[in-house]
Amino acid sequence: MQIGASTEGYERVGLNCEEDRMIVQVETSKDFSGVIYTQGSFHSRQLPCFIDPDRGGNFTLTIPFNKCGIKKEGDRYKNILVLQHDDELIIPGDAAFVLECESQLKSNQVEREIKSSISLVDADPGRDKSKRFGYAASYTKEVVFAPKSILRVNDEL
Repeated sequence: MQIGASTEGYERVGLNCEEDRMIVQVETSKDFSGVIYTQGSFHSRQLPCFIDPDRGGNFTLTIPFNKCGIKKEGDRYKNILVLQHDDELIIPGDAAFVLECESQLKSNQVEREIKSSISLVDADPGRDKSKRFGYAASYTKEVVFAPKSILRVNDEL
């Protein structure tokens, strides 16, 4: 069975890159009672890396850059967020997102240039996370990934 990268079950995923954390907002299509977590945090089930709502449609995770398995690559902070509809199993219809916040000094060496991005990837933990199925990026601290308005990787401009 293949899990895949789903564009259903959620309306949008928003990312706000702050100085020392990323704030992720998830809006689901229907009442959601699964789990939302950063990759590697499923078994610990601890905030701020994991939430298990009883129901609802809007969720926010505030993830410090020094927690929840965030990887630092140069000036970029990177993590994977999983939207899992079942409390225990990853199943078809689940989604995973690579969240990236990058902050570099501009050429004037005073101001910082911020880039934020969200990539849709396969939710299966054994799959290659470098293969993107959709992508949204911004040269600001905020970006929104909405499955109905994303640029799919194989789409032509």
